[in-house]
Amino acid sequence: MTRNVCWSAMVAALMSTVVWSQSATTGAGQGGLDKSSDLLRLLRKPTVAAGAPVMNASAAAVKSLALTHIYKFATADYPGASTSEATCTNGSTTVGIFSYGSSSGTSSFVYKAGAYTTLTVPGSLATVAFSVNSVGQIAGYYQDNSSAIHGFVDTAGTFTNVDFPGAIETAVTDINAAGDMAGIWFDTTNNSHGFIDRGGVFTSLDFPGGTFTQAAGINAADEVVGLFDDATHVEHGFIFDGSTYTQLDAPLSTSTIAFGVNDARQISGSYTDASNNQHGFLYSGGIFNRVDVPGAAGTQLTHISNKAPFAGAFTDQLNETHGLTGH
Repeated sequence: MTRNVCWSAMVAALMSTVVWSQSATTGAGQGGLDKSSDLLRLLRKPTVAAGAPVMNASAAAVKSLALTHIYKFATADYPGASTSEATCTNGSTTVGIFSYGSSSGTSSFVYKAGAYTTLTVPGSLATVAFSVNSVGQIAGYYQDNSSAIHGFVDTAGTFTNVDFPGAIETAVTDINAAGDMAGIWFDTTNNSHGFIDRGGVFTSLDFPGGTFTQAAGINAADEVVGLFDDATHVEHGFIFDGSTYTQLDAPLSTSTIAFGVNDARQISGSYTDASNNQHGFLYSGGIFNRVDVPGAAGTQLTHISNKAPFAGAFTDQLNETHGLTGH
């Protein structure tokens, strides 16, 4: 389900900002996915459960969040949209979602060679683009004319359905250069699970002891990151290396979403702190680096590519949400 992303306060100093010029391209809104199941849970701030504890962290990890890291940002706003979010960039192509307002539903955009275009699965009511890999394949999900939700892969304009066997709904959240995919599927009880699809061979992913699992990112080694809920409904990130699940919580967080992972095992995502402020993060080698857009009310990171550019969104002081790319 598409969520209105509301962010919380943050300030980061000594970051330089680069703003893209916007194309004059405009387009009509599509039908709404706002009443579908929670397939866009990844694209809103991590939930803070009542009384949620602050996660423990090593001294080195806490110190890393206090360091100043300099990032350059560029906006990725679909022209005329009231809300935009970038979900992935491969360095030359950026994909994301946008809306003209709460009643217009969610549409998808592609930004390439200085121009914005919309992306629509033929015959669909609405389309959500989650990922673009290094060879230009775009993956996500769409709603058909019967309001059923399916995953898809767009290869140079040819769309292929991706449905987890027996699922009532499926979304593809990431695709690597070999065509292996990560995603989300819902069973007949409307419970969420992650999955890996390797050449049409599906494997379900459930964090041990978790009540809700969503896979968000996959790299060339088929390592997967995502989120799960624990028994108290607190959200945590996770890493799955093919055999072992590892919980991932940003230092001093009350909830964490791990969204992207590249071939260097750098992980991108978001966390909420004890003051209900939201921050993006990059994680590598056991160290978390906080990523905040200067002057914004909150920052969220989505996928990260192999050359280290990342995508995401931020909310300004007027509570307007903008897509972003950065490095």
